[in-house]
Amino acid sequence: MIRHNGVSGLLKLARSIPHAYATAMFSDNLWVGLAMLLLTLISPIVGGAGLLGLLAGLLSARILGFEGWDSSSGIMSFNSLLIGLAVGYYYPYAGVLSSPLSFVALIILAAVGTQLLYAGVNYLTQSWFRMPSMSLAFSLGATLLWYYLVRSGNFTGTGFEKPLLFKLQIDLPWFWKDFFLSMASIVFVPDVFVGILMTVVVLFISRIGLMLALLGWSICFALLQVSAMGSTYGMFFPGFNLILISIGIGSIYLIPGKTSYLLAALGTVIGFVFAYALSGRYYYPDVMPARPGVLYVPMFAFPMNVVVISLIYSLRLRLRQRSAVINDYGILHPEKALEAYISRYQRFSSAGVPQIHLPVNGEWKITQSHNGPHTHKLDWAYAWDLEIEDRFGKKYLENENDLKDYYCFGKPVLASAAGYVAKVVNSIPDNPIGSINTKDNWGNYVTISHGYGFFTLYAHLREGSVKLAEGDYVKLGEKIGMVGNSGRSPVPHLHFQAQSAVDAGSHTVFSHIVNYKRQTGDGSFELCSSGVPREGELVSPLVPEKDLAPILQFGYGQKQRFAVQTPRGEWQETWQVDLDLAGNHSLVSDNGSRLEFSVYHGIYNSLKLSHRRKTALAAFALVASRLPWSESGRLTWKDEPSLSVLMGPFWKNVTLFLIPFFQPIRVSARAELQQHDQKIKVESVTSLSVLGMVVNKLEGSLTLSRREGIIDFCLRQNSQILLSAQRVALEEIEVLL
Repeated sequence: MIRHNGVSGLLKLARSIPHAYATAMFSDNLWVGLAMLLLTLISPIVGGAGLLGLLAGLLSARILGFEGWDSSSGIMSFNSLLIGLAVGYYYPYAGVLSSPLSFVALIILAAVGTQLLYAGVNYLTQSWFRMPSMSLAFSLGATLLWYYLVRSGNFTGTGFEKPLLFKLQIDLPWFWKDFFLSMASIVFVPDVFVGILMTVVVLFISRIGLMLALLGWSICFALLQVSAMGSTYGMFFPGFNLILISIGIGSIYLIPGKTSYLLAALGTVIGFVFAYALSGRYYYPDVMPARPGVLYVPMFAFPMNVVVISLIYSLRLRLRQRSAVINDYGILHPEKALEAYISRYQRFSSAGVPQIHLPVNGEWKITQSHNGPHTHKLDWAYAWDLEIEDRFGKKYLENENDLKDYYCFGKPVLASAAGYVAKVVNSIPDNPIGSINTKDNWGNYVTISHGYGFFTLYAHLREGSVKLAEGDYVKLGEKIGMVGNSGRSPVPHLHFQAQSAVDAGSHTVFSHIVNYKRQTGDGSFELCSSGVPREGELVSPLVPEKDLAPILQFGYGQKQRFAVQTPRGEWQETWQVDLDLAGNHSLVSDNGSRLEFSVYHGIYNSLKLSHRRKTALAAFALVASRLPWSESGRLTWKDEPSLSVLMGPFWKNVTLFLIPFFQPIRVSARAELQQHDQKIKVESVTSLSVLGMVVNKLEGSLTLSRREGIIDFCLRQNSQILLSAQRVALEEIEVLL
């Protein structure tokens, strides 16, 4: 066991090496890291110094307890890699040959020191700015290192170039030559051919990333024409920083989009100005014939770190988190982050718009909505009034002058989101029908704080119905009071709004109601994932089915088997539910497909389809891209399924590249659910449109039951069956075997 653990620890340590190299390029791809490692070794001394610095950083991080020995991450030590490369680049070549032990000792000392510096600096930036420190520790350490080498006489601006394994003479225009030199500076080997290879690596990582690299360099190239900036020996001049600023802002820390690209361009200009300000000169106090009298001070990665951290932090301070969208989803890859944002977040809500639930149960009529004609105006425009009417349009049972005869009077009012009770008014008498209390305009009310200056208000409550005290914690859907007729209220109703402060009458905040049903003209209901209920609409919350995952048999480790029929043949296909370390659930088919899914608030969602596409699982992802559970009446809904459900990798990546500019390819779905003989029937239509024209349409059907889960499903095109699947009991298969 001890030997096994030791081997496992060494393997994880080995994996952390390419991970650290990839981190320097905002990536977590081990193949990218391995490619960057090999590129550094084109200059064996520089590459070897970087590798030694990284190993020193990895070991010191584990010995000192910053990371466990079972960690395969290189994030903690990639600054040690960079400082090792810097020592290898700037240390005199003659010194490497004459005193290699001093060279090695300096690498280890610098790497361990930078490791400690990173731990402190990263804690500060995470605490103050909610941002990683990136390579700020390296920039600080490298600046001290450079001054040490200069003051000690080890660096004079000459004699520091290191031999390369090979050097190709490539004649290119200045624009492309310096672009590739800038790209090569990322791996501390400023050579045109190395830069070309590094560009290929970036292309492999992300097409969006390469486009932004060219954007950053183009701005740098234009600004260099009108400025006089000294060379810093081929390394760390503005091109290197501006390329990383453009990539970091435009696609790593922000979700790729038009606004993020504009901010990337702005950040690039700011970065150039900052780099120009840092392009200082070091003058020797004495003059020696064998050395230059002045040295240009390298700026290292200071511009990139300062600009990216400052700009992203500034965006966090916005009152409304709209476009550009900050990437807080833990996905570094630009295309993957954009795909996840579209399929997991934008698909269900609007960026920067608070999402809250209806504060009532059952069917209610919106008698006044946002910008209503009576009282919902100006700073109080974003509110709703809710009442109950019967099918004849009456609000009361018999006596219109009796409070208790009104359908909504005394009905429970529920918390629209979890939070803390901030204010309670509970002693205002209810008005007789037709009378209003203008002195206590809001009547009895409860304000709930949801954090970050966001509150919800529930007004005109029944006298004495609030059993909560200020400071109490309430969960989503917990009862907070009852509908009444207090305050400026001639008939019983609930006034509900989101607002920016604790007191009644504070400015309202535009918000959306999530997962509610809206009655349509034919008496059925349409599910709205996120929106604003309008005046006159009959709405009700979607009551979440708490047991949806068990009903579908999508619990961790559960298996299902289907007998599949297609025009090309028949087979048996087994699905099993898997759970990764990040908590993501997936259905894994023994036929080669994998489908990430979620079950949230009683709604199933297909999130991402990968690997083989001609399987029953891939067909299920199309038939049931989204599935709410309802056993009463007819329910319809619309969806924008994940691109991966209907597109292969090539067209998906083309679409993701174009989406920030315009979306030529769209996937949409319409579905309808009805109950028949204790079974749930779902019919869906999924369409693929190119430039607004439908080029492919797939029809699906699905049968479910509470006891059996998925019974069968079918996928059709032009009324021709592409695939049908029938649930087969696992016990039945075992008996046959």
